[in-house]
Amino acid sequence: MPTSHPSRTDLSLGIASGLAGGLIGAAAMTAFQDLLERVGITSGVRGWPSTERAADRLAKLSGRRLPASQRPVAGEAVHYAVGSLVGGVYGAAAELDPRVTCGHGTAFGIAAATVVDEGLVPALRFGEPITRAPLQSHPYSYASHLIYGAFTECARNLFRRFFGRARAGAAVVREARTLGVPVVARKPADSRRTLAMAFLMGATAGPRTSAPLFATAWAAKLGWIDVKDSPLAMLGSTSAVALATPMAIGELIVDKLPSTPDRTDPPGLAARAVTGAISGAAIAGGRSWPAALSGAMGAIVATYACHRLREGLADALGHDFPVAATEDLIAFGGAAMVCLASLGLNADTDAREDHDYHDALEVLGWPHS
Repeated sequence: MPTSHPSRTDLSLGIASGLAGGLIGAAAMTAFQDLLERVGITSGVRGWPSTERAADRLAKLSGRRLPASQRPVAGEAVHYAVGSLVGGVYGAAAELDPRVTCGHGTAFGIAAATVVDEGLVPALRFGEPITRAPLQSHPYSYASHLIYGAFTECARNLFRRFFGRARAGAAVVREARTLGVPVVARKPADSRRTLAMAFLMGATAGPRTSAPLFATAWAAKLGWIDVKDSPLAMLGSTSAVALATPMAIGELIVDKLPSTPDRTDPPGLAARAVTGAISGAAIAGGRSWPAALSGAMGAIVATYACHRLREGLADALGHDFPVAATEDLIAFGGAAMVCLASLGLNADTDAREDHDYHDALEVLGWPHS
């Protein structure tokens, strides 16, 4: 049965949520295969995995040689890139016709296994022809892609809602600017959605410690979040913005230095947990201990995940700076999006995520076209 889907079609949101969902699905697929390997179940394929063959082919096309030591990391990068791109196609298709989400993504997983593993991989000579591949490789592929499809669909659905709320929040800000009135956020309800927002905000501390503090300080100052009459009321002050801004700029510089300690070292991890807790509580109105805990958990999880991902991608590319710059964009852009999504969510707590910004403005009592 198809999952619920917004009645309003938006291909850009569909593609974006599919790309993000595909990354989550690829990670779940990798974890599932690692679990199978621990109990002695493998695909039976000998030699280089198809992803490493693809990475080697890409390296040759770009005029460089891929060292043997970098093949596993480069292959993993190809795995995640393909998973994300296929997820993006799925997200667009789901936006146009919700029936493609039938089976909660499992039908998509079967289709992905058939097209990619059983079709494109042998056709592009990244693997053996179907008739020569080990017999167990076929059920192994389909089982892995069932996991990929299910997790991609679950993540796509969540990201679709999140991106929709961020768009609604951005529209509220634009309309307020047009009308010449200040943005006035409401205190959020103490709900699972608020805790999820706190977790996401805390997660932006994983790549950059200062990102959530920078975002919540500016959001409180601009009225996107409401921390008034709370222990975190000072976040909305000019002093807090004046402190958080140079901290963020400084971290952008220091992070690129080779002498910078690992973020997983105790001081770095503790600092991220603290900023995640403060920003998580701020998103929830400044008084919620569960939100602070959720933010701290998001920071810790993202710290280890981003550390592993950055090391792997930097090794695969042979350069750290492009990966670090991408992290900057994800951390600060993601933190800003969480603030906007919180504004969009709290503007109309009873509205579904597919309501456009006019609904939110009507609840706030603002005139609108």
